[in-house]
Amino acid sequence: MSIEIKDIHFSYGKVKALEGVSLDLSQGAIGLLGPNGAGKSTLIRILLGFLSPDKGGGRVLGYDIKDEQPKIRRYVGYMPEDDCFIPGLDAVSFTSYLGELSGMPRQEAMKRAHEVLFYVGLEESRYRKLETYSSGMKQRLKLAQAIVHDPKLIFLDEPTTGLDPNGRREVLELIMDISSKKDIQVLISSHILPDIELTCSYVVILNKGKLAA
Repeated sequence: MSIEIKDIHFSYGKVKALEGVSLDLSQGAIGLLGPNGAGKSTLIRILLGFLSPDKGGGRVLGYDIKDEQPKIRRYVGYMPEDDCFIPGLDAVSFTSYLGELSGMPRQEAMKRAHEVLFYVGLEESRYRKLETYSSGMKQRLKLAQAIVHDPKLIFLDEPTTGLDPNGRREVLELIMDISSKKDIQVLISSHILPDIELTCSYVVILNKGKLAA
């Protein structure tokens, strides 16, 4: 199993974000569906080791989510919902830097940065400062940095946020290509049912912090 979690609980103060979530997820494109506030982003952050569950545990790619977080981050890519760019950098510098943070040698990270930026359609804009990017370009860049280190699994948190219909379709096509041709397992968190229907083979539905289906 790529993702195994058992009886995960997590609260923000008195607000229960996750209550007793257990999952066994294997290969394929998996959708994590639910309304805003359902606990989707919290679950992803727990799987990445950014948050520690109040109760329960699990493994990602065989590594324990509490004790082996650096190994998980080496083999997992993450496209966050919120922008997380460094002002003043261009796309090549930013993407290669994130590759280095994932453990890649500098020269290899730079080479891969050019490759993934070409793949997502940003080759002509790769030397522009990030603060000049449109919303669609930023989403493509977030996708590029998620795959720069050739991960085995990527988490995409609301990947079509802020996109117009054309931009949304293009990003979804990239996601489908990644999951079908690049031997990378994809987990997509979204509240948009058509996005999940188009890109995923399986779906997990969360509602109010609990596993609904």
